[in-house]
Amino acid sequence: MNTTAAISARHVGFRYPGEAGDALADVSLTVARGSCFGLLGPNGAGKSTLLALLTGILPLQAGSIEILGQPVGRNRQLRALSALVPQDYAFYPALTVRENLECFAGLYSLRGAALRAQVDEAVTVCGLESLLGKRASSCSGGVRRRLNLAIGLLNKPQLLYLDEPTVGIDAQSRHFILDSIRQLQRGGMTIVYTSHYMEEIQAICDTLAIIDHGRLLLQDTLANVLAQAAEMPAVPELQNAKRLEDFYLSLTQHHLRD
Repeated sequence: MNTTAAISARHVGFRYPGEAGDALADVSLTVARGSCFGLLGPNGAGKSTLLALLTGILPLQAGSIEILGQPVGRNRQLRALSALVPQDYAFYPALTVRENLECFAGLYSLRGAALRAQVDEAVTVCGLESLLGKRASSCSGGVRRRLNLAIGLLNKPQLLYLDEPTVGIDAQSRHFILDSIRQLQRGGMTIVYTSHYMEEIQAICDTLAIIDHGRLLLQDTLANVLAQAAEMPAVPELQNAKRLEDFYLSLTQHHLRD
């Protein structure tokens, strides 16, 4: 049992029924407690499958996974200690921001003062104070993303999975969400962050992994990866902020995916 890691995955494999190839094959990685871990890969690389296995949504077929020192599976205690903020909006459009938060807090069996305290804390972290009475369907994309995040914080998770939480929003909303994630990490939360935006990975992650075609290509600290990227032949039209993206494309190749 690994008690020093938030996540310890060893030789994980998964194949969907009826598919000829593996969605994941022999993937091993470790996420340190208190880190912000970037998970990168093209569309169809296996990121969503890996998140589904880590969160117990999919059953483990091959290999082993420990979450916070305990085997993954239908473990209610582990579910209470972690949360997944999906790429898709995961709230009720017809309800207000407050009603959504109170509804989902109730699913964690929070009641009375405890429910109000958890809702208030999530509202503060996500900057939703002036929007509580607004119907979710009429909120902007940035507010919807912040509401998605706030719902994921209601159980005060030790481990937070964020699946492309800034897709389709303006620069100000993206900046606010990234600052909120830094604040959560400073508070001791472990974060697994998937994104196609390399500048976000550079801004908030201390460690990253790159997967493609279901296989792990690399896991290292951000500093080491950037050092490797700096040693690549210079491309005149790329700025410094593009160096991680250039390195990523050198590993995963340039051809289009789905």
